[in-house]
Amino acid sequence: MAERISGSLRGVDQLFQETAARSLDGTNPADLLALMSYRSGAFPEVRTVFLIGTDGRVKLSTLASMVGVDLRNRPYFEAATKAPFHAGLIVAPPTVSPITGRLGLVVARPIISPVGTFAGVVAAALNPEFFSETLSGVVEGEIDRAVITNLDGDVLARLPDPGRHMGSSIRSGPLFTQHLPKARTGTFIAPSIFDGMERLASYQVLERHPIVISVGITTRAALRRWTINTLIMGGAGLLFSALLLAATILLERRERERHRAEAALKASEESYRILVNDQDDLIHRYAPDTTLLTVNRAYARFYGEQPDQLIGRKWIAFIPEEERPFILSCLQSLNHVQPYREDHRRVVMPDGQERWIEWRTTALYDTLDNLTGYQTVGRDVTDSHRAQQAISEREELYSQSFHRNPAIKLLIDPKTGAITDANDSAALFYGYPVEVLKRMQISDINIATPEEIEREMAAVEHEGRKFLRFRHRLSSGDIRDVEVYTSPLHVGGRAYLSSIVVDVSDRNRFEAELQARTAELARSNAELEQFAYVASHDLRQPLRMVSSYVTLMERRLGDRLDDTSREFIGYTVSGVKRMDALIKGLLDYSRVGRGSEDFTDVNLEDTVTTACANLGLDDGGGGEASVTVESPLPTLPGIPSELARLFQNLIGNAVKYRHPDRRPEIRIGARREGPDWVIAVEDNGMGIGPEHFERIFGMFQRLHGEGEYEGTGIGLAICRKIVTTHHGRIWVESEEGRGCRFLVALPACREAPTPSASQGLPASQSLPIPQSLPIPQGLPIPQGLPIPQGLPIH
Repeated sequence: MAERISGSLRGVDQLFQETAARSLDGTNPADLLALMSYRSGAFPEVRTVFLIGTDGRVKLSTLASMVGVDLRNRPYFEAATKAPFHAGLIVAPPTVSPITGRLGLVVARPIISPVGTFAGVVAAALNPEFFSETLSGVVEGEIDRAVITNLDGDVLARLPDPGRHMGSSIRSGPLFTQHLPKARTGTFIAPSIFDGMERLASYQVLERHPIVISVGITTRAALRRWTINTLIMGGAGLLFSALLLAATILLERRERERHRAEAALKASEESYRILVNDQDDLIHRYAPDTTLLTVNRAYARFYGEQPDQLIGRKWIAFIPEEERPFILSCLQSLNHVQPYREDHRRVVMPDGQERWIEWRTTALYDTLDNLTGYQTVGRDVTDSHRAQQAISEREELYSQSFHRNPAIKLLIDPKTGAITDANDSAALFYGYPVEVLKRMQISDINIATPEEIEREMAAVEHEGRKFLRFRHRLSSGDIRDVEVYTSPLHVGGRAYLSSIVVDVSDRNRFEAELQARTAELARSNAELEQFAYVASHDLRQPLRMVSSYVTLMERRLGDRLDDTSREFIGYTVSGVKRMDALIKGLLDYSRVGRGSEDFTDVNLEDTVTTACANLGLDDGGGGEASVTVESPLPTLPGIPSELARLFQNLIGNAVKYRHPDRRPEIRIGARREGPDWVIAVEDNGMGIGPEHFERIFGMFQRLHGEGEYEGTGIGLAICRKIVTTHHGRIWVESEEGRGCRFLVALPACREAPTPSASQGLPASQSLPIPQSLPIPQGLPIPQGLPIPQGLPIH
């Protein structure tokens, strides 16, 4: 009976272990439910298999109506959550099911996560008649009582009267109070707590499961045989003939009993053979030299043979030769004191497939204590072995990703603020050993107030915040600025914060220094730009005065001036006008970005039309030059007047620097490139050499003499500044003699604030201040020129 119950419960426990391993692996719930249904179909005694979460509610069940039911007050769930956790099956007392309303038996196993925490329960509801049916083949003849209980004394089945005593307790009886505490198997005489009759009872506790089995007969039935013998021998003293008669009757009775015992033994052996053959375990008996005497169908099927073909062969021949000495030494080590051995071995099947088998071997002795052979029961535990191997690999992965990680890592309990784990990098950074850190609170290293720490951790746990800034104290007393990247974890129903700590003290110091330098540079640029604006504005007045008085002097002297004097005066007036043009250009440059206009949507086609009108050109091609616009041009955010001036300068340059052999033709188009619009202004003029591509955008940079083309050399510098204030780029593509193509990239949408005069230019575009104004080359300097007296000084 113990063998049969143990075999069934082992199969159920194997189902539990596989379900627990798959649930920890994150198997899809639908796949896990399909596995539970498929595997439970092999056990007729199993009604329902269900998976309970850490909150006590059913997550998955082969009976759909159970999903969501709260079972946290059930004895088996409470037993599973108690520390230390149960290592095996839990057999609960019979109770009424909250779903079906019927009396049922529940067996369960806790699910333990790789880090040793409680992760739920997998359980099964068994057919209540399962244990009663097991007892039905035992209560016969003189055996009139059999009972199955769990280790707490709760009756799972009893015969006779099955069901009458189911759920009652015999914990106060002599079996649990006197005998079980001493030995897990034995025989005793005591009155029954059910009917008060004195019985001779034997009991046994299953090796791997919390089940107690007991059978008994009344002492009157047990002693009946010896009472009859006593009466016969007493009568023999009175009559010799009666003695002979009694002896004859006794011999005849013994013969009948012998035949009955032999028949019972044969029936028992046949029942055993049928029971063994139906087991999924690999069961075989063999002689001391490993010759097989009996095998069940599962053992023969495992090796791909028929049972009759294996009888008489030595099973040691199935083992690789290098493993045989060790296995034989294990068999020889069994004796009367230690007749049992259990081990796990890898077995290579005939098809080359590897399986892991749990072998349980028992040495068998006859009545004279002579070794008659061995019996070995094997169970395929490949799936559980692989599951355990996967758990070990996950534990190693956790160790490598956490403890051996070069990043500073802490695991914190948000409710208590306790540091529950830390890696070696954290110990090196804070200056405390890991074991010391694991006994500390986060407030021991964080200089913020406890209220602030608690508030920030709550924000991470409930609001999903991932990033925190704190100041942490090291063991040396130094205070370091840190950034903490954290995320909540839930293991075994408890919440933790997994945190990566980054020391940003040096970075913060560098950023502060950079901000200070940037502010100083912006202030310096703003002062320089203001200086350029004021200087260029105020310098024009003296120049106008010089030009006016030189012209006045020419009129007053009249005919008294000779040709040389008039030439000198002409040089003077021309130089003043040239300098005034330069200063005006500088003033125009400094005014870019300082106007009162705000950014608005600007239609570039209208802007090009305005620029052409300002230059006296049209876009039809009938004037001095032809301007062709490849529509449509985009509408962009910008300052209308400055964008008009940009296109006016680019188109004006194309007209000014025309090729002497052809009429100017200017084409304007646009294309989208990512977040920018690239506008191209292309001409057929004289072109520019590659060595001058960057130079032409500088202030007062001219590629031709003053006599060849008018201008100050500041137009393209103004274009670059306009494009810069619009957060764009400008560059040129050209080949000498074949025209130029100026390209302007402007953002399609506004993302940054418009620079103002107070902000100045970017650091890379600081306003250049010329060291000296250019002086026309070759101008003769007159000697002894009279200076007019009495002119007003303004």
